[in-house]
Amino acid sequence: MQARTGWLLVIVPTALAALANPSPLERLDLLLYDSLEPLVAPAPAAEPPAVIVAIDEPSLAALGRWPWDRDVHGRLLDRLGEAGAAAVGVSILFAEPGAGDSQLAAALARSGRVSLPVAPAEAPVGRGVQALLPLPALAAGAAALGHVDVELDADALVRRTFRHAGLGSAHWPALSVAVAEATRPASASPPPTPQAVGLIIASPTQWVRDGEMLLPYPQQRDAPPVYSYIDVLRAPSLAGALAGKAVFVGAMAAGLDAGLATPDAANGHPMPAVEFHARAYQALLAGRVYSTATPALTLAATLLLLLAAMLLRTERRAIQIPLAAGGLLLPFAASGLLLREAQLWLPPAAAAGGILGGHLLSLVLRHIDARRSLRRARHQADATLRSIADGVVSVDRGGNILFINPVAEALLGAGLAELGGQPLAPLLVRFTADAGQLEALIQRCIASGRQFQLAGPLAWAGAGGARHMLTVTLAPIDSDEGGAVLAFHDVTESVASTTRLIHEATHDPLTGLPNRSLLLDRLHRAIARSARSGSVVAVLFIDLDRFKRINDSLGHHCGDLVLQAVARRLLAAVRAEDTVSRWGGDEFIVLLDGIADRRSVADIAGKLIALLDQEIDSVDVRGLLLACSIGISIGPDDSQDADTLLSMADKAMYQGKTDGGRNFTFYSAEMNVWSRDRLSTESALRGALSNGEFELFYQPQVSLSGRRLVGLESLIRWRRPGFGLVPPDQFIPAAEESGYIRSIGEWVIREACAQLARWSAEGFTLVPVAINVSSRQCADMAIVDTIRDALAHSRLDPQLLKIELTESTAMHKPDFVAELLLRVAELGVGISVDDFGTGYSSLSYLKRFPVSELKIDRSFVAGITHGGDDAAIVQGTIALAHGLGKTVVAEGVETDEQLRFLTQLGCDTAQGYLFARPLPAAEVRGWLEAEGASGQA
Repeated sequence: MQARTGWLLVIVPTALAALANPSPLERLDLLLYDSLEPLVAPAPAAEPPAVIVAIDEPSLAALGRWPWDRDVHGRLLDRLGEAGAAAVGVSILFAEPGAGDSQLAAALARSGRVSLPVAPAEAPVGRGVQALLPLPALAAGAAALGHVDVELDADALVRRTFRHAGLGSAHWPALSVAVAEATRPASASPPPTPQAVGLIIASPTQWVRDGEMLLPYPQQRDAPPVYSYIDVLRAPSLAGALAGKAVFVGAMAAGLDAGLATPDAANGHPMPAVEFHARAYQALLAGRVYSTATPALTLAATLLLLLAAMLLRTERRAIQIPLAAGGLLLPFAASGLLLREAQLWLPPAAAAGGILGGHLLSLVLRHIDARRSLRRARHQADATLRSIADGVVSVDRGGNILFINPVAEALLGAGLAELGGQPLAPLLVRFTADAGQLEALIQRCIASGRQFQLAGPLAWAGAGGARHMLTVTLAPIDSDEGGAVLAFHDVTESVASTTRLIHEATHDPLTGLPNRSLLLDRLHRAIARSARSGSVVAVLFIDLDRFKRINDSLGHHCGDLVLQAVARRLLAAVRAEDTVSRWGGDEFIVLLDGIADRRSVADIAGKLIALLDQEIDSVDVRGLLLACSIGISIGPDDSQDADTLLSMADKAMYQGKTDGGRNFTFYSAEMNVWSRDRLSTESALRGALSNGEFELFYQPQVSLSGRRLVGLESLIRWRRPGFGLVPPDQFIPAAEESGYIRSIGEWVIREACAQLARWSAEGFTLVPVAINVSSRQCADMAIVDTIRDALAHSRLDPQLLKIELTESTAMHKPDFVAELLLRVAELGVGISVDDFGTGYSSLSYLKRFPVSELKIDRSFVAGITHGGDDAAIVQGTIALAHGLGKTVVAEGVETDEQLRFLTQLGCDTAQGYLFARPLPAAEVRGWLEAEGASGQA
């Protein structure tokens, strides 16, 4: 009777749970689906029917910053068509016009098998839902439009999409369905024509879905092959892998696609959207797309399963457990069978919970009378066994030991045979300094009959010398004899882990120095103390002047070792009460607390500069020279706000770097003016190009053998309204930092070519013009197209153009720069290395670059007449260049003595104020006329 009552009690809650499907139950059902589906899934196809062409990091490195011009996608579609792809699904929204749209539209039309995506999105407030559509020109060429809408389940994971969805009605197929239909041309239907460029706004209609597609668990074995976008674009050998396959194109690079949280995301790998749609396509073809049972069907099945399990119960003890286990497995077996045979998912959690509840309630009701009679007898045993996995000691009312379990024996260094009947208090003194507190708590527990817990972990020195951190719980023994039970729980690892986590949260993992959060906390406290004591707080913002070069040339491992060495030197140079913090990258901050005055701060700053100026020698790093710039702000003199003091020190450091570095600079109010001037310069640069404010000057380059004009170096000037002619050193750094240098550099290339064309039209004999390019222009291959277009537009001989790049630019990414320079050289354009000898690893990479000319930096030329290192460097550079078949240009020639010295050394060409300052284009005509007359003579 009691067992039947238990089953009847669970019927109503189980039925309600099956109908309402509350969130916890739904999450459990989803977890069960993820576990059952792989068990019943058929073996995968021998060859996956879909492949992915991924926009990944190598593709971005090769093709430049995203988004690309759309003619790139057009070229990809042509390549896929040539490879024989059965159909193409593109998971990239083309909702806004972009460069190359016409080429992409033509490629779509040529293919006839490309499906483009449609996505729902929130419209502006009050305007309903909008659908993001491809541009009409692109949609017209597509084989179909497919929606990329997915459903987020109760556990915030994505498992399903819908066969059709749309605004007001479900008229767009899913992208996977559209691609499947595109493989059958006879059944393909034209995509709907969008009503606006890139989107449709429906108000008051809603986004409608139809035809649930519950997808299989994303096993690795089902993953479609992935090929890099750039590899498909450039490697014809991949055609065999793409032939006859459905190709899905989309982003997989970090930062472009955050990915979808699928059941497999628990392994730390969010699934890119393009992979989700490719898997959906494969599931369609394999017949592994499921639908979820309706609530009515779920309720009926749940009650039937509950009835079956109830009928399986028996009073025979020998088979009670097997029958109960069989009944509990019924819902899972039914769900698995329906998944495999009917592609129908029947959530089993409600039925399984009801069956389990029925068994448990029956068991509880059957034994409730026995438990009542035994409760009083078991109180003492329950108190003793409450923490039996921990160290347990029981004492009587007088505090004498009654029982010790094995864990407690290890803590006390003896067993019950030795310690039984002895008072516990004297023993505690041998192991912990808090013995008195623990003894008092034992007496309170016995006297009050209440449970207690010692506040905080107890430091325990074990009998074997091991140190532990223990939590201690005390419970009274409910009997006539009285007493208490002490449970010792070892939390040594937990405390150590917490200590480690706190340290990691407040310290830099590389150097072990305090990080920003800890520095700010200490700075706030130091400012408060200085206000009370009248002392000075100093913030020293330290930046390593040449660290980036070291990092780029020798690698990040070497850079890390250098940072660790810097941290050790800084720590050794300051007092224990001061703070050395790593701010980020190659920046450190030293907080000096309680300093007497500015002179003391200056002495410490000078000491730090001297320390960091010394060579770094260790096992892995030897002979490296460092330098630093230090900006200093003083509290409370400069400010009483922590963030403001840090900002002031940063500005002072930056001003010091601008002034040459390797020194310390105190903050002054004028630095705010300098910062505003810098911002003003960047703002004015924004419109300078469109307003035609830039102008090219040209400095002649003269052959030392014939004293004839053999070349010109173009040098940019800025006629800034209200400021006059601005030299490049006053605006190029701002242009570099703001990113305007790329567009300015492109203008220089076009203008230099155009000026050469104008001189040619005027009948002048032309000489090559050298153009300086920045490191940002060498970050991708766009400069090659710029040069090619400028030469074509001006109809110039490529040999009349040279590009100059500094040695540090060449060494930033040597492999990439070598490829870039090779492409420039293939155009017929000359290549010159500027400031040769001032960077790192010049000789090791010189052979790799197609360099035709080396330029000796003016800093070496200035000192050649005095002998010493400069003269030796210049002589060695000329000999090296001639040995490699390259010409040499000396910059900054200002005296006849320098000219004679360079001529004696065999230098080919020179430029400098001795011949001419940089000249506007109009004044260059005289030099060209003289060169023409010389040529005729």
